[in-house]
Amino acid sequence: MSKNRFFALVAVLIFALSQNVQAQDPAFSQFYGNPIYLNPAMAGSANCPRISLHHRNQWPNIKSSFVTNSISFDRNFEELRGGVGLQIVKDIEGEGALKNTQVSVMYSYQLQASRKLTLVTGIQASYQQRALDKTKLQFGDQIDPNYGFVLPTKENINQFADNVGYADISLGIIAYTKKYFGGIAIHHLTEPEDAFIANSNLPRRLTIHAGTNFSVGKSRNLGLTTDEPFVTPNILYMSQNGARQLNVGMSLTNQSLSGGLYFRNNFSNSDALLLVMGYTRGGIRVGYSYDYTISELMGSTGGAHEVSLTLQLDCKDKRKKLKAIKCPKF
Repeated sequence: MSKNRFFALVAVLIFALSQNVQAQDPAFSQFYGNPIYLNPAMAGSANCPRISLHHRNQWPNIKSSFVTNSISFDRNFEELRGGVGLQIVKDIEGEGALKNTQVSVMYSYQLQASRKLTLVTGIQASYQQRALDKTKLQFGDQIDPNYGFVLPTKENINQFADNVGYADISLGIIAYTKKYFGGIAIHHLTEPEDAFIANSNLPRRLTIHAGTNFSVGKSRNLGLTTDEPFVTPNILYMSQNGARQLNVGMSLTNQSLSGGLYFRNNFSNSDALLLVMGYTRGGIRVGYSYDYTISELMGSTGGAHEVSLTLQLDCKDKRKKLKAIKCPKF
């Protein structure tokens, strides 16, 4: 048994089985590349139909530790004065010992508060199922000093449920103008019970995000860039069950290219530098980001790799659309 596999399994036990530790949500580095996961009020924020796929591999040096995939669809409907979204998120931890699947539907309502200011409120209804593969659980009493996990365990694994399922509600709000944007989201408003062996609830997740954008001058046609680029400094704060993180940085975006650099701090130490880049052509947007660990774990986890693919479809009708949010694309 390698150290990497041992630590991965220990992590799964801590997150899945502890009576005192509550589960936490996966977090994406490309915040705006997965907009309706960030805030349900972002449903329909691009106006025309949008399909988004996301893959995140966190700590790749620890074999199959945390892998998260998501797929979503959203669009704006003028008849509903807002947007509708559907998302499926699957999170796999510890070589498949713990699997979480969440299916969510969102609705956002847009209000033109003034000539310049638009307000959007969003609600999200979700159903999540957590599945535990008991055959992949290993305990301390199974360790042989010479041969690793080879001994039988005295733990009663039958006390652990195989599956836990529950419904959930989340809320969000966004305010934006042509230049500024900001929002607040509260996920798991009802704090549903999600324990396998004891009373435990999924804690609320608070997200606060804001930013601005400004032009940096007209670009020349170099074959890749043909429009006016803009810089977007932005900030994102998340808090869940005592775990907090602050992301600060900026991106440079135009019609074709996007790149950004962010700093993430978890309030106990500096965590990572996030490098983000993307390319858009013909309604297809591809993004890649890497989390470069700068904490004490530097060199042992391998950071995190994240890939996104967004298909921005055309609107069939030609009626006047509500104003889209001008924010980072990744």
